[in-house]
Amino acid sequence: MALALTIDPIVVRYTREQLQSWKAGERDDCPEGYCKGLPHSYGFGEYLVGKYWQERGYLWIHHDFDVFGGNRDDKYVEAQRIVRETLGVERFEAARSLSRVLAPFAKPGHGTFEEPDLLIYSPDCSVLRFAECKRPANNDRLRPQQGIGLFLLGALLDCPVDVFIVAEEGADVDADPVVIEFGGPPHAS
Repeated sequence: MALALTIDPIVVRYTREQLQSWKAGERDDCPEGYCKGLPHSYGFGEYLVGKYWQERGYLWIHHDFDVFGGNRDDKYVEAQRIVRETLGVERFEAARSLSRVLAPFAKPGHGTFEEPDLLIYSPDCSVLRFAECKRPANNDRLRPQQGIGLFLLGALLDCPVDVFIVAEEGADVDADPVVIEFGGPPHAS
């Protein structure tokens, strides 16, 4: 029996000028250090999605978090404080064990799952959510490991998860629902 999670993508649009400004290093309005320091157009989609959430009263962290316990316990101290405060100690500790527990099920060279691009949280740490950002213009698509990470966050931790499609104004985008399946019988070879 397979479990499924369906996510309706959210489309965020940008102008060519916004992208050029980002590439030129004009990033004073980006509050997130990791994202701000990425070269060329890297981090642009995450910045736009982070800005989307900022406009709704949330804060965000790009990349520098580890919910599933794949890194040292002291690597992302602030993000861990936020996740622990939001989920509670018991759920936080359970989430931190997932990398170790699921590692034996990973396909060689592929890993079992990946954490999404953004951790999004309310200033009072009462809401925790996650977002994966995709730029179709760069052939950026949701990989199976990313889908499984979203599934685990949404289904096991009961956190809202989003997939954002970041596209230039006027570009055609496929905003069909994303269906992520987890488990089920093995496929015949």
